[in-house]
Amino acid sequence: MRRSTALALAVLALPLAAQGINGGVYTGLSLPVGDLKDKSDYGTNQFFGAHVGGHLDFVITQNHEVRAHVTYEKFPGSGWGGGNDWKNDFSAFQVGADWVYHFEGPRSGWYTVAGASINSIKDDYSGNGFSGSASQSGKLGVRGGGGYSFTPNFSLEGTLNQIFTDKNGNDGFGFDTATWAQVSAVFRFGR
Repeated sequence: MRRSTALALAVLALPLAAQGINGGVYTGLSLPVGDLKDKSDYGTNQFFGAHVGGHLDFVITQNHEVRAHVTYEKFPGSGWGGGNDWKNDFSAFQVGADWVYHFEGPRSGWYTVAGASINSIKDDYSGNGFSGSASQSGKLGVRGGGGYSFTPNFSLEGTLNQIFTDKNGNDGFGFDTATWAQVSAVFRFGR
């Protein structure tokens, strides 16, 4: 059974590789901004977070590409000081797609990114002798930015990301949007 499944996947992968489908991984820093960072007692109160992800690239034309991606974000928190000293550790899991436009051609020079994602975001909080968590799933996210491909297999990329969250309720975060800047080293496999 395993051999036949592996053989079937290999046979299917050959024509896909010929159609300009490649993949890769990326990682880097995530910098929370706005309420996600500095809303007193609700934000992370930290300057840096980190992310890791993977992507599949579908080349449409010389300049256009669609990129499917999954990303895990981690925003560690620190206390706000004062009497209650609330701490919020946020994490997010994204599944999305980006439209990538290459100005000079595939995998060379400058490019732009515009995309949308479905997100699951969680806040593990503690303070004033209490601890708990709040989570929201199925939240829409958008992002945009750009990058530069130094080689066909390596580029640096920056994006501004935003998830639309619920402010109130049992799993409310106390703010309507979670926003962060993301700086990534992008590694691509294949040709």
